[in-house]
Amino acid sequence: MPAAAPLPDSVLGPQSSPVRCQRHPGDLAGWRCQGCGAALCPRCAEERRVQTVELVACGHCGGTAQPLLIHRGVVSLARRLRGAWRHPFTASGLQLLTALSLFLAAVSWMTRTAFLLARPPLVMLYGGVFWATFFGLVRGSARGDTSLEAPDFNDIFQDALLPGLRGLAAFAIVASPALGYVLLAHQDTGARMDMFGWFLLWNIPPALLEDPVFWLLALAGALWLPMALLMTAAGQPPWAPLDPRLGWRMLQGLGRDYWVATGALAVLAVLHAGAHVVALGLRALDLTIISQVLAEAVTLVAPLLAAHVLGLLLYVRGDAVGYGVARDYLEPVLGTTRPRQGVAPLGGTLPTAHAPEVSTAATRAQETSSQLADLSAAVEARDVPRVMELYALLGNLPALRIPPAHHLFVGQAAATEGNFPLAVQALERAADVAPDDPTAPRALVMLARVLGERMNDAARAEEVYRYVLHRYPDTNAARFASERVRPTTGTSG
Repeated sequence: MPAAAPLPDSVLGPQSSPVRCQRHPGDLAGWRCQGCGAALCPRCAEERRVQTVELVACGHCGGTAQPLLIHRGVVSLARRLRGAWRHPFTASGLQLLTALSLFLAAVSWMTRTAFLLARPPLVMLYGGVFWATFFGLVRGSARGDTSLEAPDFNDIFQDALLPGLRGLAAFAIVASPALGYVLLAHQDTGARMDMFGWFLLWNIPPALLEDPVFWLLALAGALWLPMALLMTAAGQPPWAPLDPRLGWRMLQGLGRDYWVATGALAVLAVLHAGAHVVALGLRALDLTIISQVLAEAVTLVAPLLAAHVLGLLLYVRGDAVGYGVARDYLEPVLGTTRPRQGVAPLGGTLPTAHAPEVSTAATRAQETSSQLADLSAAVEARDVPRVMELYALLGNLPALRIPPAHHLFVGQAAATEGNFPLAVQALERAADVAPDDPTAPRALVMLARVLGERMNDAARAEEVYRYVLHRYPDTNAARFASERVRPTTGTSG
């Protein structure tokens, strides 16, 4: 969210040296005790369960241990790209590839057989579905999703045709200098659009091939294309790639990883051209619809990989360009590694050396569990006074312990009652605790409305709306937000 909370103290800087366990210097530490301050490896940390609450404790003093976190960019984009080629060939990737190939082959066939006036809408549908899928995969990889899923097409214009127009606009912007130069300096050059690819088929005269200005402009466009696609996928206005200040800020934020991604896309462009040669051979076989489906599948592999590369770039460096919030980019130093001393079974006993602390913690946990259950019952019964009372009692509880739907309910009720500070707090928590839950974009839109319409904080409301456009571009919330933001070429936070 735009109003991000301070980062935890346990976050390690990108240049920090690896933290070693206090007791086992040869082992990396994954937790730090909040009591004695000791750095703990998996052998020194203990998983414990108090009633139904699981926590990690220090094996030395019994205090609560917090995981050490580090920015996910520590694992470089180049390293993450080593296994990226497998992405379209996973089970979900092959399912998407098959479904998309069948659909595009059918639309392609209808385009060739339809009467003249019916062809433009079909071409738009073809391009729209392709680009909607492409941009959806970019955003999915930016969230860390490992599965490939086609976007929902609930609104033919918003979900299909508009992404196609945005994709075409991105290409037109980066190609316009070279194309404009060709039209002015080489008027005898002809071209036609290839609806099965990303390029124009040229009738190229030798003079154009020998013109260094043309190749310089074409190279500049090719280097800028990944940025234009990133801006489009991230929900920036269609004219954003024309803003050199925005582009320069994004280049600085992405750093050398942008050029790593650009190099990967250059390799994919060569493979994509080769795939079109193969596709021509498959279509020449003329095996009815089979040839068309196979040709589509062959030429879709490189675009799916390109979307994954761009998504990984945002996954690693997106916070530097205002995509998401800083804490979304933090990961445990030891990944999914857990303490070697596992959780005691329910009803089991914990070490007697910490019996007073455990007894107190157990009592608090039991009271908290009871209050959470009462809160759920009050929300279900729509008992607003009781909900407000219990929410106040649970004010010191980590926001994650309360379901996002309950935070949302409190935010709605507080806004109705005119308690706007509480509404803002609850709605922020509703979005923060589960950013991928369907309640998150709803909570953010309501937060923006409270800020703008009730608290007269138009600037912050616009920040929230722009964040919705960045993080949840294919939702009704984003469509609502797009009607309430001022056109700009600046980044959103």
